[in-house]
Amino acid sequence: MESVVISVRIKSETKRALEKDGIDVEKAVKEFLNQRAAQIELRETVERMARSIRKNVKPSKKGFAVKSVREDRDADN
Repeated sequence: MESVVISVRIKSETKRALEKDGIDVEKAVKEFLNQRAAQIELRETVERMARSIRKNVKPSKKGFAVKSVREDRDADN
């Protein structure tokens, strides 16, 4: 997998406070950005699926659900 280098500037006090609390700043930034990217990919996938469903799935005929439930109940007897 190809990677790139980014640079982030934060206040030195911020970095010291995070490190004092045991946080690996580099690791935390990487994890945050990877999670954010995964959320974006997931949202895009869901949007594509929703568009596909709206385009390709036709609503059932009126009364279909009632008829189907009735058939299932009758089959149990």
